[in-house]
Amino acid sequence: MSEEKVQKLMSIYEPLEKQTADQTASTRTDNPNTYTGNIYNDFLFFKWCLVQPMEHAYMYGNYAQKIVTNAKENIKFYESVGNQYEMSKNAAIANMFKGRAISDFSYTEMYQYYVHYDFSAFLVLLICLYALMSVFVSEKETEMDTLLLTTRFGGQQTVSAKLVASVIFIGFICTWFWLLDFASFSIIFGSMEGASVPLFVLENFVNSSIHVSLAQYALISSMLKTVGIVVLGLAFLLISSLFKNALLPFIMSLFVAFGLIYFGEAYMGSGKVLLKSINPFILVVNRELFRTTEFINLFGFPVLAYIPALLFSAVWGIGCCIGITLVLKKNALVKKGGKKRVIMEI
Repeated sequence: MSEEKVQKLMSIYEPLEKQTADQTASTRTDNPNTYTGNIYNDFLFFKWCLVQPMEHAYMYGNYAQKIVTNAKENIKFYESVGNQYEMSKNAAIANMFKGRAISDFSYTEMYQYYVHYDFSAFLVLLICLYALMSVFVSEKETEMDTLLLTTRFGGQQTVSAKLVASVIFIGFICTWFWLLDFASFSIIFGSMEGASVPLFVLENFVNSSIHVSLAQYALISSMLKTVGIVVLGLAFLLISSLFKNALLPFIMSLFVAFGLIYFGEAYMGSGKVLLKSINPFILVVNRELFRTTEFINLFGFPVLAYIPALLFSAVWGIGCCIGITLVLKKNALVKKGGKKRVIMEI
């Protein structure tokens, strides 16, 4: 991005802006003196795809510097009133935005739509919900769980193997869909350009807390989506382990999933960072964690929101695994009488 290129672009755009200002220009769609066949389409094309994005890129350095300046002024103020937490938060913001600038201009329309696309994640969630319901329930329906107690690797070994297999299954499904999404968007928009430009080139991420490229963000986002769906999948397994047939836990898991989605949407953009971070679904729509710079007060220290979100999700996941183990162990030792009783009956 250079002064010469900006001037060349404006020499094309400014005449179009003047010709369409009073909306009296010709509306013919086969005008040979235009780029798209219509002068109004030319104006909108240059405005939305080139002028506004280039203006944003050109001015972003000044915008970031204003944030740094304001943060430093806030540090002085909070130092005068003895507020250590706000001082630390503003110091982190000043350090985060220091030196930020966009030096290259690229065609990023593909990424603008890709980072806001959630349908595949919802579809993956439903596929995992349907597939995981029978992991433990099918054995109870046929009373195979009783027979497994007589085997050498029955009980805890079988539960652990099923949990690992479930996580691998979720990881495979997620990887397939995320790769398919990225390839589809690249083909639809006919370009993968812009992979190396910073994330804040997208106007919805001007206040992003991370300084990564668009390609790096696509990878990070995919990994966090997978982690979020793994946690939700473990919750589905925990619910299913409480029942003997698949229908009721399927319905309950569906309500749980929709409930988490509802609360995720309800607190999105609300500023209630802790309530957003507790919900494991926030990892599935993780742009909410990265498009702004938000902190959580953790023992007096400002911590970026995505770190507690990962910690809470890890706690939920571990808790679900422990819950599954305890429920199935109780079923084996109490309800079924235990391995000893099964052997005696046989």
